[in-house]
Amino acid sequence: IGKWHMGDSAKPRPGYDYWVSFAGQGKIVDPELYEDGGLHQVSGYITDLLTDRAVDFVEKRRDRSKPFCLFLGHKAIHPDTVQRADASIDMSAPMGYLAAPRHRGRYADKVYPKARSADPVDASRIGSEVLRRIMQRKSSPDTLREFGATMNEGADQQGIRDRAEMMLAVDESIGRLLTTLDAQNLADDTVFVFTSDNGYFFGEHGLTVERRFPYEECIRSPLLFRYPAQFQPRDQVDDLVSMIDIAPTLLQLAGIPLTPNLQGRSLVPLATRTTDSWRSSVLVEYYSHDQPMPWVLDVDYRAIRTQRHKLIHWVQYPELDELYDLDADPLEMQNLAGRADTRELRTALRSELLRLVGESLSL
Repeated sequence: IGKWHMGDSAKPRPGYDYWVSFAGQGKIVDPELYEDGGLHQVSGYITDLLTDRAVDFVEKRRDRSKPFCLFLGHKAIHPDTVQRADASIDMSAPMGYLAAPRHRGRYADKVYPKARSADPVDASRIGSEVLRRIMQRKSSPDTLREFGATMNEGADQQGIRDRAEMMLAVDESIGRLLTTLDAQNLADDTVFVFTSDNGYFFGEHGLTVERRFPYEECIRSPLLFRYPAQFQPRDQVDDLVSMIDIAPTLLQLAGIPLTPNLQGRSLVPLATRTTDSWRSSVLVEYYSHDQPMPWVLDVDYRAIRTQRHKLIHWVQYPELDELYDLDADPLEMQNLAGRADTRELRTALRSELLRLVGESLSL
């Protein structure tokens, strides 16, 4: 149910018994949904409409003789955008973050405190030569002419308030689903996972709409598990985990054997405190194909994150590696890659990065 966004079509994909989705980015108000065999325009607010269908599935549509897996992908907190089939954005169409009517103005008097890495933004506060080049392209006359104010959509104080108000409907969605599971006597035997595909920049490192960079604001996403049968409430795991760990975790909890070629590791041993052995580093990588933001088309990267350090290797700019000590510099403002006293550390991190990349390619 909800945003699929792999290709522009809203039609059902293989493997699902019940399907409700929309083309591309969809619409916030009165969207066109594909359900019950075809496209239909439906009146209402998108977050509420998708939640209604998720609740209805749990209450009425699921096969009660079998376990079920429900995926709910909210459009929130994306703005209204018209995205073409080639993934580019129609800049002539209206855009904006729009909360549900009942939530608009809830945070009208609130101010989001900006990080030192965002205020003020100037070249001296950016420790990355790659980012400086991106900022130059972003501020070029051609880019400004084509994209204008949308380049920093949602990063000013009003935009941040709009996003926060938009998120309130997602909070309510989670509450409604948990209440429904309780009412159906399913809560204690259901694994409930909440996460997001990426974080956001509100000016940190000079970034706003870009969202796909290897800095902490982007790569640290919320990941919450609720499973009363095995997991203790309010227990926090501080070890390094990755999105690719979700699949093996759910498979193990469902009693399905994990095959050797499966990427990621089950989080069950971490969640149940039954292991003393865990990974000491994690791979983060991205390969640019970002039609909406042509100023970042050459920022492919592979990065390694440990508990204390991060090494970023830019594929097109191998001479411009970045190294950060996250204990001493959590805002990632001081690039240590050029210092002689970090040579041994850089060598060790590069070796570990190479190992992780090789491991991912061998599966």
